[in-house]
Amino acid sequence: MIYFFIIISTIVYFYFLTIYKTTESQSQGKKIKITLSLVLSLIIIFIFSYSYDYTNSKAYKSIYSKNLSVRNNIKTIKDNVPMLESKLLNNPDDFNGWLMLGKSYSILKKYQKASRAYQIAINLRPNNMDAIKEYILVLRSDSETINKELIKKYFNIYLASTNDAQGLLDQLSFSFTINDNSLAQKTLNKIIKHPDIKNKIQYKDLLSQLKDNSSEFNSILDIRVSTNMIYQGYFFMILKEINVNQPFAIKRISANQDNISVNFTKNDFMIKENMKIPNKFDFVIKHSNMERFSSENKLIEVFKITIEDYASVKDSILKVSF
Repeated sequence: MIYFFIIISTIVYFYFLTIYKTTESQSQGKKIKITLSLVLSLIIIFIFSYSYDYTNSKAYKSIYSKNLSVRNNIKTIKDNVPMLESKLLNNPDDFNGWLMLGKSYSILKKYQKASRAYQIAINLRPNNMDAIKEYILVLRSDSETINKELIKKYFNIYLASTNDAQGLLDQLSFSFTINDNSLAQKTLNKIIKHPDIKNKIQYKDLLSQLKDNSSEFNSILDIRVSTNMIYQGYFFMILKEINVNQPFAIKRISANQDNISVNFTKNDFMIKENMKIPNKFDFVIKHSNMERFSSENKLIEVFKITIEDYASVKDSILKVSF
């Protein structure tokens, strides 16, 4: 491009020299002006070419080309989704089709629709770890807080099968996001033992810090809940004193699973200041089809048990079924 400017400037220079054929003195003056203008232009062009970074220009063109390609791909995906959904209506056992639909919705950032597609795909092939890995990413992109129990469940399945080093690091990041000290410590112990993960010192230091701070999050009650019916929506796990309506601890858990692990910690206290756990209290499970409840969507009690002696169960796992 710079050489093009130089050639054009030179042509213009000689053009003006040929058209200005007046008196010798006038011609000489015009030649000087034109020559000075040309020299000044060449100096400016030289400075510009010396300081200009052509690699940036290439990088910008590359980025623009990629962005254009992405936009075209997204448009193609949007156009193809209805056709894909129509095919799956006629062939609901098409694992690859559901997987493709899940990926498509994920690219379009429609994570809840992507999640439903991945869940069907995983139900068809529960041992496909690649699908489970992608499903975890979709759940985390949607909401790590709302989907935390599902994410925990599928992290357990994925890591039990693969012992993937990056999967452990992802689970560690997830545990910090949801503020789960217990999960973070368990994950760090596995990371420290993993042969493919280097720089173990930093993870050991982090584990030590979490243990020092764990008093704030120490376990109150560890419960395993199994259900005999199929539920949708959410369970609200409640700890409350006898004959007191206000609970002192509560957790919201996704209901679409047969076996649920519930770990109450001090972080689940409704009132945290100097809370003393009574030795006798009720454990209540209420169900809602919606994430939040209101006067139109009231919670329905589905299970209740009285913990008669907290001291006898606080260091063990309480198992309940309904």
